[in-house]
Amino acid sequence: MNKTVTLSLAALTLSGTLATTAMADDEAVNREEIDRLLASTGEHGFTHYDELGIDDGDRFEAEGWRDDGWRLDVDMDLSDGSLLGEQRRQSEIPTWSLSGDDIGKALDAAQSAGLELFSSLDVDRTGDIEIEGYDAQHQELEVRLDRHTLDVTGVQHDD
Repeated sequence: MNKTVTLSLAALTLSGTLATTAMADDEAVNREEIDRLLASTGEHGFTHYDELGIDDGDRFEAEGWRDDGWRLDVDMDLSDGSLLGEQRRQSEIPTWSLSGDDIGKALDAAQSAGLELFSSLDVDRTGDIEIEGYDAQHQELEVRLDRHTLDVTGVQHDD
């Protein structure tokens, strides 16, 4: 009976690992892909951001502002960066938003903290940045950064 239980647990562990790996692949992109998608948002006029994310495994969502203050919310095809939907409204760029350069530095800091695959980034009005994704073992990882210094303030692995 011990062998049966051990084999069953091993199969369950392996299937859980494979499911996590598949989920990570569907809901996250590597740094090269996120850089390509950010370049596409720049072509759509983004200069500042407050939210980025992978949605439904085939869409990239970006929320932020153009340099003239218009608030943008776009959905893009994950495979080629083409525009799937866009909403905009007149607004002003808040001081707590992240520029494209800040996004790159924040992603660099998150990678240094162990992030391999990116799934979302959020910055709030208080200056807290949260980047979520997966580490090299396909475990969920949340990296928190300070908006002003872009220093890592916390790392949490979800098992």
